Amino acid sequence: MHTEIDLTAWNRRSTFEFFKDFEDPFFNITADIDVTVLHGFCKEKSLTFSLAALFYSQQTVNSIREFRLRMTDERVIEFDIIHATQTILNDDETFSFCYFENQPTVFEYDLIGREAREKYKTLKTFDVETERIDLIYYSVIPWISFTSFKHASRFNNRQTVPRIVFGKVFDENDRKRMPVSVEVHHAMMDGIHVGRYFEKFQSVVSSL
Repeated sequence: MHTEIDLTAWNRRSTFEFFKDFEDPFFNITADIDVTVLHGFCKEKSLTFSLAALFYSQQTVNSIREFRLRMTDERVIEFDIIHATQTILNDDETFSFCYFENQPTVFEYDLIGREAREKYKTLKTFDVETERIDLIYYSVIPWISFTSFKHASRFNNRQTVPRIVFGKVFDENDRKRMPVSVEVHHAMMDGIHVGRYFEKFQSVVSSL
């Protein structure tokens, strides 16, 4: 379900109008998240760390209105709930996409997420919910603790789905940290909203 935003009453209308026709309207912020508590929680509960991180990230983006906004034609719509697709590594070292639907608990998400991975590994396709925009596009780069990230892009400034990437977990001062890249369309949100994502995501994974 979604509702259309009344642009005449939207406090970001001027910002939206300014950025919506840029050839490259995307900006990217990368920062480390302390995942020490999440890592321990997953070990204690026998959960898959990457799926748990995805679950709590989805919880976070759904709590922030701007991450649920999308542009279609000249309209802006707000979805009630956002789901996810994510890259998965296949056995032959190629990658494909996997669809992850929201679940009420991390335990259900872990169970259904493992099944989804096996299903989409068999399908080996990039054609995953391609007509939908009520998504976040996720990727995982578990080999590199990156400090910045650049996506491949067709420079379609009408594609306003945010992209989030998780990097390699690393140890620092007896803590476990994970780099997270967030790329968003500037017509949909600003730095304050991406900052809110990092703050809320950190709070969620630190209070398990």
